[in-house]
Amino acid sequence: MKIATLSATAIAATALTGSLLSGPALALETSSLKACGDGAGWPPYTFEKGGQVQGYDVDVLDAIFGKEGVDVSVELPPWKRCVLQTKAGNYDIALSASYSEERDKNYLLTDYYYTLQPSYIYSTSQHPNGLNINSVDDLNGLRMCGLLGYNYTGFGVDDSKVRKSAKSFEQLVQKTEAGRCDVFLARYEILAGFKVSQGTDYLAGGMKAEPIPGNSGDKFHMMISREHPEAMEIKATLDAGFESMRNAGELQSILDTYIK
Repeated sequence: MKIATLSATAIAATALTGSLLSGPALALETSSLKACGDGAGWPPYTFEKGGQVQGYDVDVLDAIFGKEGVDVSVELPPWKRCVLQTKAGNYDIALSASYSEERDKNYLLTDYYYTLQPSYIYSTSQHPNGLNINSVDDLNGLRMCGLLGYNYTGFGVDDSKVRKSAKSFEQLVQKTEAGRCDVFLARYEILAGFKVSQGTDYLAGGMKAEPIPGNSGDKFHMMISREHPEAMEIKATLDAGFESMRNAGELQSILDTYIK
């Protein structure tokens, strides 16, 4: 995938015209950038198919930066490694990250470029009458499980109470079915994405997903390494690109190719 960025002058000019993608572009001084996503799979946003990393994130990066000759590689290591290695500067961009104060301190966070619905998932065999969940406080009183290295601040729950030992959604389902977790936390669209991209239905066999009460959506950002000498330019270019594509309906059009 080829990408490029804009100078601060070019960004200011295109912000006035509202036309980032058609505006004048200057290449980054660097000839390549490295991005990483979640190796456990985050379809339809990033996933591996046919030996290549594909998905919404890759398409959005390509749409913003794809015509100016800077090479970008996207890899899918374990998410915790992706986050730590981006902080250290071994990756330039970490994809599909939810907000936290710690991340805002350690990285340059872009504007959001998509929103997901935080949900809790329970086993109907363990809880045949369902769960009486009216607020996040009700969830905080349960045994909540999540994925290793993930941030659940955007779910509204107490992140410190989420048991994060599972390395895959399959393990989360197994723990919940066995009664070791009352619920596991996930974004519904991601679970649906696995079914579309890989044919894996994590909600089969009596698993039921419910939206977290009072939560209108969890916004996702890209995290840029502060170690990159052009970190501010990368952020400015991405932010302007997201705004332009959102206003033009292009972000939704790209997502629709994966979920419809």
